[in-house]
Amino acid sequence: MPESLPEAFARRVAERDNPPPPPPLSQEPAAVQARIEDWLLKTHKVRDKRGRLRQTRMLLALMQHPERTTGELGEAAGLPPRAAARVAVRLGRDFDLLDWEYRGLYRYWRLTRATEDALLLVVLGPPQP
Repeated sequence: MPESLPEAFARRVAERDNPPPPPPLSQEPAAVQARIEDWLLKTHKVRDKRGRLRQTRMLLALMQHPERTTGELGEAAGLPPRAAARVAVRLGRDFDLLDWEYRGLYRYWRLTRATEDALLLVVLGPPQP
């Protein structure tokens, strides 16, 4: 049975102040990378676009594997080892996003617990009400 005019009008009035839910965030790699770059800009004021891209690639590499050497982070970011070390040290020392430890000849980097929590929110988006 079709809805009567008063019922349809009452439903419309009840729903008018409730906006539709936002579409779910894309989990495509480019979209995730863009959200992390935006987070670095807003949270840590990284204004240099090229530096932000390198830092984002390193964070993504550490999201995929719990620990990486400086050389592996450099490969992920497309940097030579010395430049990768500078970027990783900046992420660790200046932004407190990474921890490291020496094992033998290599320095192994990993995300801090706070960084893991923050990146999880950035990647998944804020919880829906």
